Amino acid sequence: MGLLQVDTELTTRLFHWVSAHPALQQVFLTTASAFVYVLPLALLWLFFRTKTDRLNSIKVFLAAILSWQVLTNAVGGWLYGAYGFRDRPFALDGYQELFFERPQKAFPSDHAGVLTAVTLAFFAYRYPKLGWLFLVGGIVTSFGRVAVGFHYVGDIIGGIAIGGIAYGIIRLLDRPLDRILEKIFHGTNPS
Repeated sequence: MGLLQVDTELTTRLFHWVSAHPALQQVFLTTASAFVYVLPLALLWLFFRTKTDRLNSIKVFLAAILSWQVLTNAVGGWLYGAYGFRDRPFALDGYQELFFERPQKAFPSDHAGVLTAVTLAFFAYRYPKLGWLFLVGGIVTSFGRVAVGFHYVGDIIGGIAIGGIAYGIIRLLDRPLDRILEKIFHGTNPS
């Protein structure tokens, strides 16, 4: 049995088990969708604290956008264009839509990508409480997204890899970003 077959089997078994328990399904639908909305609140809170926090909040935001809008779209678009890839797990049961999610483009998970990128950035920029919050939230969200059939396990792993790459790119651009952001917000270059 190949990796895609194992991934499909594991995911569909979990999805069918959760689907058979409506109360549990509702819990997982909430965990699969809601936590990512904590990110804008955390970034706004940081933005209005100190000058350093403002710059770091923007870099964390850029890591999230790079993961979500650039890398997951590029990788997903290429895979779907080149290989056709696979729809979301709930589509296997004939669903056309599940909780505002359409069947197409399951790979990679943009939620896992964003939450990985910001978790790594929060730890790197020395916000350990936010880092731990987003690490736990990312794990719970990712598990929930598999449990309700939004993603396969492999989609989550792909999203985590993309989030790590997005974070790495932002860290490589850390000093130039600091200079640009300093000019925008303070009109000077940092020493």
